[in-house]
Amino acid sequence: MSDTPEFHRRRRARLFTVLAAVGFALLLALALWPERIEVSTAKVDRGPVRTTLIDEGRTRMREVYVVSAPFSGRVLRVAVEPGDAVRAGEPLARMTRSSAGFLDPRLEAEARAAVTAALARERAATAERDLAASEATRARQLAATRLIADTARDAAIARERSAEAALQAAIAEVRRARSALLAAGETGGEGAVLVKAPVAAIVLRVPQESEAIVAAGTPLIVLGDPTRVDVVAEFLSQDAVTLRPGAAAFIENWGGEPLAARIERIEPVARTKVSALGIEEQRTNVVLSFDAPPPAPLRVHDFRIDARVIVAERNEAVRVPLGALFRDGDAWSVYVIRGGRATLTRVEVGLEDERFREVTKGLSPGETVVLFPTSEVRDGVRVKALAR
Repeated sequence: MSDTPEFHRRRRARLFTVLAAVGFALLLALALWPERIEVSTAKVDRGPVRTTLIDEGRTRMREVYVVSAPFSGRVLRVAVEPGDAVRAGEPLARMTRSSAGFLDPRLEAEARAAVTAALARERAATAERDLAASEATRARQLAATRLIADTARDAAIARERSAEAALQAAIAEVRRARSALLAAGETGGEGAVLVKAPVAAIVLRVPQESEAIVAAGTPLIVLGDPTRVDVVAEFLSQDAVTLRPGAAAFIENWGGEPLAARIERIEPVARTKVSALGIEEQRTNVVLSFDAPPPAPLRVHDFRIDARVIVAERNEAVRVPLGALFRDGDAWSVYVIRGGRATLTRVEVGLEDERFREVTKGLSPGETVVLFPTSEVRDGVRVKALAR
């Protein structure tokens, strides 16, 4: 009976039912099986990690010269302009002596009376000097014949010298009194006096461009030596204490590739500055010098740049991108992809820069970590790397 057609038909029906049930179970398992989460990944590698401080700075010509008026007078129009290169001894401006200011009648009368009094004192001092000279001459003759003591002769000579000094003081007083009444040209200042460049340099500023009467010491032209340029950066005082002279640095954001530099000096005084947010900050100047002569665009004065100073550095550090690290309680952790699954791994970290952080324990070069893990990524979940 087992070989009858009805038996075979029932057996095929049962087999079909079993296969259908198995297929349905497989489909249900596949439908319920969690899909792999797509994640961004990165490789753990070896490379340099640098802890740096960056702040705004400005170029500064080390040697700046302020050429001032050598005397009170009229400065003629200055011919040079900012940016002009000048040689040592090259004329920069011309000046002529100006007459004294106008005097009102009372002051003029006082000045003339002062001259008259000074002349009278000069005449009196001349007479005293002549008398003292005669007495000194007679004393020398008498002392030579032993008619007077040597002390009397010495006293007469001392009175002669004192009278000569008094005469010179009176003459100087006459000159001082006359200076208030001297007109232009009476001091020997006819014609123009050339104001010359003290060194070969570049003109930075011309404070006095137009013709004018100026006092002695008035700044006329500011020169700078472009062959010696430093960088002065203003760092927060709490950052400056971590820096040391000789530390390596880079000059950035000047319009070209970063340039190597070193800290030359850290000024021992801080000043209060108000930030753009209105916060008072204590900042101090850090002076940096270039390792090599700067390019022509940086041989300038007071141009803005950024100074990046290396505080700590390790060249062959095991490093991981910052985006892979996250806090797990009190420790740092990453998700390492092993066997297609995310494995939570605690690590110990060291130095940090803008892109990487050193890992001192927990990772090896060549391992793959998850970048910016979302809340869906958990320990043991299946993941796959996003196509790049």
